[in-house]
Amino acid sequence: MSNNKIKTLKVGILGEPNTGKSTLFNTLMNKKYSIVTRKAQTTIKKNSAVLIKENKQIIFTDTPGVITYKKNINRAMFKEASNVAFEVDVILLLFNIKKDDIKKIRATAKFYDKHKVEVIILLNKIDLLNTETFYKTVSLVKSELENKIIFSISGKKNIGVDQLINYLNKNKNFINEKPFFEKDLSTDVNYLTEIVREKVLENIHDEIPFNLKFNLDKAHTNKDKSVTVHISIHIKKLSYKPIIIGKKGENIKKISILARKDLEETLNKKFHLFLYLKTLKNNSKMQNKGQK
Repeated sequence: MSNNKIKTLKVGILGEPNTGKSTLFNTLMNKKYSIVTRKAQTTIKKNSAVLIKENKQIIFTDTPGVITYKKNINRAMFKEASNVAFEVDVILLLFNIKKDDIKKIRATAKFYDKHKVEVIILLNKIDLLNTETFYKTVSLVKSELENKIIFSISGKKNIGVDQLINYLNKNKNFINEKPFFEKDLSTDVNYLTEIVREKVLENIHDEIPFNLKFNLDKAHTNKDKSVTVHISIHIKKLSYKPIIIGKKGENIKKISILARKDLEETLNKKFHLFLYLKTLKNNSKMQNKGQK
């Protein structure tokens, strides 16, 4: 690893559930580092990745979906998200332009001003508004927050993201640090389990809780450069098992196939993925057959 230093900017992405943080994170990286699902609060821990541009590195950190404390939120998730505000040079506060009102945006911006770092307001999902509503909403936010940098974007449609990156690349808060080196994601425990968790949450009923436990039992690279991965899904109730497995194992097989395809397309490697269901009571398990 080189001891040379590079101009570095640390950027945290914060926002409430379903504002599009993970989608924006993936668009910024042009790669799938953080899962995106229809369920709220799917990012349990923060994820970081680096964007290298013009001999500078911008380290983006995606966080759980929480920006102010609520009684029904997981304390560990809140701590994980809140700590990021103390670790970065710039905070990106992401809002759903279609749902979040000016009162919430103004109050949240004020809350994070106390961290003494630059706060940038991102009005996300602009593709969901008609032209008249878009201009009216953006004008209102800008008039209420005259001292803030505001970007109107669509992380999903990649609208306004390049302008955001260009602004960050010219930011005055760069400092010299050692290069950030990405892990080998093909055997990285967090990445592999997050991809599987995404597919589980996309393909099960709403009664299954989002906080299922996933464990990487084994991952190794084979002689032919393919990767074999074994992941166990831990459930608290036996009643969850038939829901996740599905009729004749069709659901768990679908989950495995989708996760494997996602991994292969993203990392450009062949994967052999095996999934197991384990209950916390008796540690029983069922292998997902035929995943190679």
